Amino acid sequence: MQCVDSLRDSSRMFVFIYPEELRAAGSTDAQWAAKSTLIRESNADFLLGMGAADVNCYTIHTRKKSEEWRLRYIGQTDCTRAKSSVMRLLTPHSGRSNHVFKKCQAAVRSGCEIGLRMIKVEPETLRSFIKEKMIGELLSDKVLDWNQK
Repeated sequence: MQCVDSLRDSSRMFVFIYPEELRAAGSTDAQWAAKSTLIRESNADFLLGMGAADVNCYTIHTRKKSEEWRLRYIGQTDCTRAKSSVMRLLTPHSGRSNHVFKKCQAAVRSGCEIGLRMIKVEPETLRSFIKEKMIGELLSDKVLDWNQK
């Protein structure tokens, strides 16, 4: 399936930017919260380039500098909420945080980079099907270990 292959393609990965001080194993949740605005600003060009109608499926990958990208999570949303969905998963928010952000945070603290791959599935009604198909194929291989069933 072409869209599944595209989501797994690491050649066009966007590397999400986090401040260097958050990459330390001992960085605290308070430090992350204090740097929330800086994280958003550091990735603003990418987010502005992501047009409202251009994305409805995305994957999150991790890698240490010397390794290949590892697919960890697939998500889908309607095109109008793509930016906010991605930011919710990759940046700290006040109140209750989600499990994917906690996984991203732990990965960054352990020296990993976070990569994003995004596509638009058309017709949009297929985006949930694509997500479920990938999860079904890859979850058993311990590839999508951040997706929870």
